[in-house]
Amino acid sequence: MLRRLAIGIVLLLTTFWAATLYVSRPLFSERLGDLPPLPVVADRSQALTLARSTQGLLLVTGTEGGQVRAINLTTHFGPEATRDTLEFFRGTGYDALQTLEGPEITVALDELGLPLALRNAHLAAGTNYAEHADEVLLEDPPFLFPKLAVATPWNAPIPWTKRLDYEAELAAIPLVTVTDPDDPPGYALILANEVTDRLTLIRELDINEPMGTTGFAAGKGQAGFLPVGPWVVIPRRPEFYRDLELRLYVNGRLRQRFNTRDMILSVDDIVRQGFRDLSTDYRKGPIRVTLIPDEGVPTGSLVLTGTSGGVMFKPLNIWWQPAYLQPGDVVRTEASYLGVLQNTALTNSNVD
Repeated sequence: MLRRLAIGIVLLLTTFWAATLYVSRPLFSERLGDLPPLPVVADRSQALTLARSTQGLLLVTGTEGGQVRAINLTTHFGPEATRDTLEFFRGTGYDALQTLEGPEITVALDELGLPLALRNAHLAAGTNYAEHADEVLLEDPPFLFPKLAVATPWNAPIPWTKRLDYEAELAAIPLVTVTDPDDPPGYALILANEVTDRLTLIRELDINEPMGTTGFAAGKGQAGFLPVGPWVVIPRRPEFYRDLELRLYVNGRLRQRFNTRDMILSVDDIVRQGFRDLSTDYRKGPIRVTLIPDEGVPTGSLVLTGTSGGVMFKPLNIWWQPAYLQPGDVVRTEASYLGVLQNTALTNSNVD
């Protein structure tokens, strides 16, 4: 009897271990360089690409190696170009920048910082791609949560925590504050890595409350958990964002690859739902937080549109630290026309 019990326990543990390994495997076998390169900079008839360096505000026209080619807008427009990027765009207009001619400069990619001023509270969508909903075993429709994090530059390190996870995402930025969700103002676009401490999220999640209202603000709202792209893209037409490919690599191995055409809620849908959820009680630990301000979604706030399959977290592997990012891991995120992020997970000595 005891022998049979022991054999049963061994079989159960073996099955559990095998299932953990299976769900934790990468979805892709490709490595960095195996896939055709993504288009890097949009033609100005489709979208404007704006970046910032110590030399000023740049209209990016192309890339070569580790450098960007650009027209220096600070040289052309003087003090006008020292204003925030979106404020400058609103004052100058699309047509003037599309047809602008002038000498080009080259700037090292490493010299590019944040391309615009961003707030520290953002509107985010969860399970907005069916593949991600399936892998985390959620049958709920897409839900919203507040992402409470200060954006960091494209090459900033990520502070390491236990069960550290990544999410490649397209983010939209309102060109002006959205006060009426049925009258969208248009959006600029930027690439983001929506980093998550899965252990904190699970510990603080209350399954008796609506999904997104607990756990998410704490697990996703830590310092350094929101690196964004080296440039901001302002499309000529709103539908530009509906056919972009995103890829994410860890240590050169492909982990995520998806197209924005597969998102369930559009950017406008996410914003509308945000207005509907204004009175919903969201929490970061014991603290009540708001999803969006009462006046609407301000310019400078990101609308994070969600991620697809390929994240590290699965309900079955939350116990197993090797399934997640390790100190020293390099996460590379790239997207059509939106540039690249390269972020290294660095050890935090305060992690216990």
